Formats: sequence, C-alpha cells, structure tokens
Amino acid sequence: MDFQEQFFKERIKFIHEARDEKEESFEKLQQQQREKVKQSNPNPSNTEEYRRRADEIAKFIKFQDEEMQAFVAERDKLIRAHEEKMVGMRERHWQEEVELEKEFDAELSHLMEKYTPDGSKVNTGNT
Repeated sequence: MDFQEQFFKERIKFIHEARDEKEESFEKLQQQQREKVKQSNPNPSNTEEYRRRADEIAKFIKFQDEEMQAFVAERDKLIRAHEEKMVGMRERHWQEEVELEKEFDAELSHLMEKYTPDGSKVNTGNT
C-alpha cells in the first residue's frame, strides 16, 4: 500500500471512529435523560402523587422509545443510502480504471506500430 492510500484510509478510519464516539455519546445522553426523569421525584408524599409520577415516567419512557424507534428507522435508511452511494462510487472508479487501461493499451499499440518495421505486424487487439 502506498503512502497516499494509507493516508486516505487513516482519514476514513478517523471519521468512522469519531462517528462511533458520537453515537455512543448520543446513547448515553438518552439513558441519562431517562434516569433523570425517573429520579426527579424519588419520594412521593402520597399515593396520588406516586401514581401521577409513575404515569409521567411511563409516558416519558413510551415517548422516548417511540422516538428511538423513529431514529433507528431513519438511521437505517441513511446507512442504506450511504452504502448505495459507496457502491456507485466504487463502480464508477472501476469503470474509469478499465477505461484508463483501454486507453493505455491503445496508445501503447499505436507506439509499437510506429516503431514496427513495415513488413511486420504487431498484435494490437484490445480486450
């Protein structure tokens, strides 16, 4: 692997690691919010207060779960779109590389013809 390729692979690795850290922080933040809601009134003074608090916590947890399901669905869609873009980019790269090889073969054949004596014929077939 040459230096330039290694440089770009390291940059991509750094981007992936930063993304992983950002997702971990996001997950921790969600967990902290849930804990904060659960602990906001730990000692209700009566049964009615306890029920009201339990309902608030249940509503928050349900809301957060729904939000996270929506997040995961959108994230999955984003990942699929990114993967499709990556496949397209790689396909374009390989097509361009094939075209460069064909172009080089044509130029090399032309050069060999230029330096071939008139009586001889060089196989200039392209693949």
